[in-house]
Amino acid sequence: MKLIRPPRLYPGDPVAVVAASGPVNQEKFSAGVEALGGRYDLIYDESSLFAKKGFLAGEDAHRLEVLNTAIRDPECRAIILARGGYGLTRILPGIDQAGLRVHPKVIVGYSDVTALLSMCYDARVASIHGPMVSDFGGLSDGDRDSLFNLLENSDPGEIFAGLETLVEGRARGRLVGGNLEVLSRLLGTPFQPNFEGAVLFLEEVGEFPYRVDRLLTHLEMAGVFESVAGILIGDFTDCDELEEGVVQPPSINDVLLERLGRLEVPVALGGAFGHGDRKRSLPVGVPVELDAGRGVLTAIEGAVS
Repeated sequence: MKLIRPPRLYPGDPVAVVAASGPVNQEKFSAGVEALGGRYDLIYDESSLFAKKGFLAGEDAHRLEVLNTAIRDPECRAIILARGGYGLTRILPGIDQAGLRVHPKVIVGYSDVTALLSMCYDARVASIHGPMVSDFGGLSDGDRDSLFNLLENSDPGEIFAGLETLVEGRARGRLVGGNLEVLSRLLGTPFQPNFEGAVLFLEEVGEFPYRVDRLLTHLEMAGVFESVAGILIGDFTDCDELEEGVVQPPSINDVLLERLGRLEVPVALGGAFGHGDRKRSLPVGVPVELDAGRGVLTAIEGAVS
């Protein structure tokens, strides 16, 4: 199957906002809409967007219906998720993957949305690992412009420079990844992405070092690290175990260095993406080159056409 790069966006284009995971905080969402400053025509229904059922943004069937309606809408130019949390894997089997190829549009999100981006990857429709609407109120100008550039500019180019070298080498492949925990949960399911020859990127939040070690071990035992061409590590936010404000060994950095430093593929650290203050956007599914020795990640193609 040929990679589909959805049409580029222009300011004022209609963009659907969907709550497919956890409940949406109205204050953060409103701040995000204000920060977007009318860049796009955001389409959403407040009764659906702010629905709540425990830890979910409403019933599974309704969240799925809203998402599929946006996917099938030929007028909708992109879908930006309202927030992450948990819940996308519950509706993953019902998402209209074929409809996304019929009416291709860029889907934007991270965290729990890793599951949806992985589906886009296997459908061979480019997507973007980037900030969601509820994040925009706290975004830096650089992070905001990073997303706009990927949405509106079809030209390839440098994504990151100044990365830290862990294992030297150069790798080319389609970019895939996201949240380590969510990605781990997809292994052994029909929704596990095809890692063969890919450049894998990972981030995490709130998982202590031993849990991250367990997740990395799962990926290793599942053959992921043998399959990929290279690895890029982003922010592992609030993952150190503290006692009276002091980091307890091993630190999260110790774990990453020990588990990934022994691999036989290029590995770079320090990508400015994840759950921390840095939220640069990455074009998922497109060919990239990781030069771990120089500390540079470059897109060979744009996410849009």
